[in-house]
Amino acid sequence: MDKIAIPSTLRLGPAPGFVANVYPARRPLDGGARALLLYLHDGGFTGGSLEAARSRCEMLADAGADVVTLDYPLAPEHPFPAALGAAFEALQALAAKPARLTGSAQTLMFVAGEEAGGNLAAALALMARDQRAPELAGQLLISPMLDPVLGSASMREGECGGCECIYAKGWQAYLGNNTRADHPYAAPLNARRLSGLAPALVLGVAGHPLNDEARRYAAALREHGVSAKDLTLPAIAPGYVLAPVHEFLSQAARQALTPPSA
Repeated sequence: MDKIAIPSTLRLGPAPGFVANVYPARRPLDGGARALLLYLHDGGFTGGSLEAARSRCEMLADAGADVVTLDYPLAPEHPFPAALGAAFEALQALAAKPARLTGSAQTLMFVAGEEAGGNLAAALALMARDQRAPELAGQLLISPMLDPVLGSASMREGECGGCECIYAKGWQAYLGNNTRADHPYAAPLNARRLSGLAPALVLGVAGHPLNDEARRYAAALREHGVSAKDLTLPAIAPGYVLAPVHEFLSQAARQALTPPSA
């Protein structure tokens, strides 16, 4: 498929809905299933856009996912839980009739996001479990923002975490008066109940301020019995990402489609 083709656009959720772009998968998954992936962009809860997310979405499409990226509402005008609510409505809309986008009855739902979008994707997995719908086959978290405390070693080494750093400003805008900072949907790393979640692939970048909390979340998922793999990469670039993401999508789809043993 032509990599410079303009993605198609649709609206998701209750009318008038939220604008989203669609990137069809550019390679098949092992086993013939299709992965329909809702991707949430980065931007520290206050920035980012569909256009800025384009390179990431094309990369995920190259890895085998049919990607839908959402133009979710931004803080501080729309603090928690506005973006999460919009993302969940979009996820429900996609899960209602996934074959409309993929053309396949064997379509599995995934959530994914980077930085603030990784926070939203992790929270979506929690919501989907708690509400028992929609059923997710997996979650892909890229350098996710998960802990508003900002006290990790990687934060200190990156000279981040102070009140003027981009992550502190983003958290302040998203949480408002901070009375919801301990809500598991706002800060998934603080969640006490992580069992029953969809399998996860958590990608971090060596030397990145968010790397420690990404690895901590993957470890916490494993402690609660969730299949979770974390990788620390030199960069989030096709040469490092395509193979592990393709493998994750394929394995998660096979697992979701395999009937439980008697």
